[in-house]
Amino acid sequence: MAGRNRTFFRRDFLKGAAGGVAGLLAARTAAAQTPAATPAAAPASSQAGKTIRVLVVGDPFQFALQKIVNDFTAKTGINVTLENLAYDALNARLATSFISNTPDADVVTVDQMWTGQYSDSNWIIPLDDYISRDKDVDINDFIPNVLYSLNTWRGKMMTLPIAAYGQGVVYRKDVFEANSIPALPTDASNAAGWTWDHYKEIATSLKGKQADGKTLFGTVICGAQPVPVVHMYTQLAASQGVRWFKSFPRSPWDFTPTINSPENVAALTFYKALYDLSPPEAINYIWFDAGTRFSKGDIGMFYWWTPYFYLVKNDGYMTGKPSSIQDSLGYGVLPKLKDDAPQTISMGGWSLGIPSSSPNHDAAWEFIKWATGVEAQKKMALLPDYNYQFSDFARASLYQDADIRKIYPYLDMQLKIMQQGDGKVVRPPAPGYTTLEGVYGLQLNQALSGGLSPADALKATDDLWKNILTGLLLIPYSGQSYDDTLDNTKALIAKLAGG
Repeated sequence: MAGRNRTFFRRDFLKGAAGGVAGLLAARTAAAQTPAATPAAAPASSQAGKTIRVLVVGDPFQFALQKIVNDFTAKTGINVTLENLAYDALNARLATSFISNTPDADVVTVDQMWTGQYSDSNWIIPLDDYISRDKDVDINDFIPNVLYSLNTWRGKMMTLPIAAYGQGVVYRKDVFEANSIPALPTDASNAAGWTWDHYKEIATSLKGKQADGKTLFGTVICGAQPVPVVHMYTQLAASQGVRWFKSFPRSPWDFTPTINSPENVAALTFYKALYDLSPPEAINYIWFDAGTRFSKGDIGMFYWWTPYFYLVKNDGYMTGKPSSIQDSLGYGVLPKLKDDAPQTISMGGWSLGIPSSSPNHDAAWEFIKWATGVEAQKKMALLPDYNYQFSDFARASLYQDADIRKIYPYLDMQLKIMQQGDGKVVRPPAPGYTTLEGVYGLQLNQALSGGLSPADALKATDDLWKNILTGLLLIPYSGQSYDDTLDNTKALIAKLAGG
């Protein structure tokens, strides 16, 4: 989830996609030229007086981080220049800096989908040695599913999470009660009957009902292409068994697309049905639009990233103005395809990494250790600005903190969501991901608008993916595979903790 301009023309995407492929190919040459760094044993105090540049994306955590960044300087003596960029601007700027090997920042925010490319290209350095050296990181406190989904690549810890997102359901308790609809389950282990079909039945039953003088829509979807629609749609698709490739991230890697499947045709047909229960303008909604639309009070329920558990308390994105429904918010776990089907929960978010080109690796590490630590994360959560706007914790201990629990009532449920997350399956961070996602989003949007049938949209996606993956020399794949499993991440955590 990230802030973006509402207008994203097709020509802009095609230009960016071409640049992404070119960057990926160029990276293979650059990778051999940039050695990985090893942290010095110098204590943090030796970094006092230095100034580091930190590039962050414009997501909710940035607002809270900005408020407390001076605490880091007071603690370490290291000065920080913090710059906030929109999603596309950050990605483009980082790629340009990395390919040219031009120092631009000392700490960067990394989307989970960029981690593989940045790592294989040696654009960012592994953090393993730093974590092993500094036991105050307390790596065991991080939720393993988060580190697996966001931060590990080929058995190394490349970044640490500053804001971790799962997905769940937000609904209006008052509307459910007025229509004799039971509260949604908050524990997946006790959610019999909570299926996607039931979700649609409830949304259908609510469409056209009245609440507070407003006519309700049953739900709201995110439909803007190319990226936002992929974020929401892939959660639904993964819940229904859809996978992108024949074998990835499990070994041996085989990037033959499996996107054009009967399961995906059914999922896309279902998603279009949810669009029919949403405001018609939802086809153009980006991330924030879907969430803030719910806060207007005429939506029955929706599923989305966990930051929207708190964002919907505001009337608009990060306004600080309470929404009219903030006292009527209910939360539930995601539905499944059927009771005995496995659940796959999308996981996303933002992490902090150190560019190889930075001359200030040690000072950058001190910032990452501080910003992802318990003290800073708790202070971010307790800031009253914007109606308390941060609960995107990657550390398990923060979910049990008594002060934080007084403000965010859904933390027990959110922790369980995080402990089920699998970001590497729902949106697999394969080489060339950005280009593949762009193609996928365009076709999904076409299916929603009626320009293509779901079957034709997915066939077009499959054809284009095969061309792209063949051009990237990923079909057939002859490179080195890594058996990327949650168990291997747990083993890495134990190793870094000294276990």
